[in-house]
Amino acid sequence: MDLPTGVLRFLIQSVFVLTCSFPVLAQVETQVQGNLVDFEEQGIPSVLHIRQFDAPSVGLGFWTEEALVQTDGSFSANLGVLSGPTMIEFSAPPWSWMAMVRPGESSMLRLAPSSQEITRLMKVPGIVHWTDEHPSSYLDALAQIQKVHLKNLVEPMTVKSTGMRGLTSDSLDRVVFALDSSFQEKWSHCANKMHDPVFVDLCWQSQWSWQMAMGSSETVFDSLWIQWQDSRPNQALEEKLQSPGWMGAWFVRYDQWWKHRRVDPERLKKAVYSADMDTLRLAMGPKWKDASIEDLAIVWLMKAIESPDKLTLRIWETMAFPEPFRRQHKRMLDARNPSAMLEEREEMRWSLPNGNLQSYSDVCEGSWKIMLVVRNGSGAALRERELYSKIMQNKIFTEICFLVLSVDSSVSDWRESLSKRSIIEEQLVWLGNNPENYEALGISSIPQIIAIGPKGQISRNIHSLPSQGLGAELERMLPSFRSNY
Repeated sequence: MDLPTGVLRFLIQSVFVLTCSFPVLAQVETQVQGNLVDFEEQGIPSVLHIRQFDAPSVGLGFWTEEALVQTDGSFSANLGVLSGPTMIEFSAPPWSWMAMVRPGESSMLRLAPSSQEITRLMKVPGIVHWTDEHPSSYLDALAQIQKVHLKNLVEPMTVKSTGMRGLTSDSLDRVVFALDSSFQEKWSHCANKMHDPVFVDLCWQSQWSWQMAMGSSETVFDSLWIQWQDSRPNQALEEKLQSPGWMGAWFVRYDQWWKHRRVDPERLKKAVYSADMDTLRLAMGPKWKDASIEDLAIVWLMKAIESPDKLTLRIWETMAFPEPFRRQHKRMLDARNPSAMLEEREEMRWSLPNGNLQSYSDVCEGSWKIMLVVRNGSGAALRERELYSKIMQNKIFTEICFLVLSVDSSVSDWRESLSKRSIIEEQLVWLGNNPENYEALGISSIPQIIAIGPKGQISRNIHSLPSQGLGAELERMLPSFRSNY
């Protein structure tokens, strides 16, 4: 599983393709109908892996039933009973599509690859579009206009900030004013179409991004912040924490707040010692001297997500933050616990060359597992595989269990990988194209080395590719292998 930080960033970046909601339909299962489009005929994924984000504020969710994709690209995804608008990830590595799905969703979903260069094994954002009448069109339109306006804003803002000559101050101000006026007109149109608080937040998040690009003052931010809060009166904390745009707004405005020069680390330690909220406020700087407990909990949750350390953990242990935030923090800690990933790995199964399935936990029990991740079509992976074979045959490594882990996306590619076995001793298994397994093993690139100890821990000391010193790393770790550490 990825750290929540990475997932949360992905949610925030994907926020403008989300949709609006209708009232919850009690106990009605949501069945999303859709199509994968703009793929080459032979490149249409056969399976969509689906994750529901039940804790979007910390970027966490759970994988649900997969959706089979027909040869024409159509699919039907059963999401079960949704209690409200829910962030859903549809994944077919390397592509990932984020969409906010309404309970009892009636619109058709179109998922397409983007034109960007693929440099990652997974989480490459694809294009999401609802084909029927759908409020998401307003968010999409606003996102496109904001993108264009931000591009046009770069030059005048750069000139203004650096004091460069060429345009008069008045002309610069007119350009900025015109762009801001245009954006605010489009934003107001979007805001008037968003009624559910979840989507009100998403529309407001675009406002925060725009104001940040404009270099707006704290006075402007404070005024708009009050308007935003007034747009969601009497909303429970639990509901706010289920809104990706709500937490995203705080990240836009207060990201890295803990690095501000007025934050006093020594006084923070005193606040922990005394478990005193007022001392905590003073230690955080003048901005926070009158902050509510809720606001303090939000920004310390941000700190725990992005920059966890012992002091942050102690603050969460000692301060009386509201219970909804404490539950989110605990959920995040549980997800980051190495034992959680170990449990996910224990549930993995992969295919053997003879077609049988094998459980991860049945492989080389009690031994170190060194795995080379490969995929058919990767010349780099093939070269590393040849060098890897030579390391495997070194007799000083008899205590180690060597595996070649294929992440081929199709049976035909898997067969190609099988045909490239150079020695009979090579243990080659097929993990497939499953993002859940990628996260459990920390797979992020091709080729890659993964080393797992007998107790299930992923090693930070063994990670180099064969061409970059894997053999030397293994030699240094020989005492650990022999003591079965």
